[in-house]
Amino acid sequence: MEDLELALRSALPIDNIDRVLFDQDDGIVLVWVDMQERPDVATLAARHGEEEGSCTCTCTLFSGNQNKRNMILGLRIEMRTPTRTAFHLAFKVERYIKQLSLFAQFGKLWIVPGPPPAYLTGTQEMDLQTFIEKVMNFAGQGIMIELEPTLVADVQALLDEWKQTQKER
Repeated sequence: MEDLELALRSALPIDNIDRVLFDQDDGIVLVWVDMQERPDVATLAARHGEEEGSCTCTCTLFSGNQNKRNMILGLRIEMRTPTRTAFHLAFKVERYIKQLSLFAQFGKLWIVPGPPPAYLTGTQEMDLQTFIEKVMNFAGQGIMIELEPTLVADVQALLDEWKQTQKER
């Protein structure tokens, strides 16, 4: 993994994160990011659903301030198809623990251009089809990432460790 400080400095700014539960056995974390400084990622997000087949990417996990209250959990995403690019996401664990816990359970992220409109944030109940249509109508296709099971287990282990150290304080 490249230098942690560089990864944190170059991470896409996160506007908001939502949890989307499909049912008891499936869910996804919706990450609204500011792509203004990264037109390559914005183009990828716009093209992602238009390309034949699925995207191919490699994800690498990184963390900073491990087990401290201000722990950062990050993901380096290197896309190979439909275009080649790499970007980072860095999450403040304390702020996004509910969303990251869902991510650690199912290993799925849906990255879309932000900021989100007020009518799509907060706790709401709507069926999946309506939600997807509203997000896609506002933000476009976005980028769907599904982690390998071993990486999902690594995320879960880091979060479990963080939660345990917070209880001990």
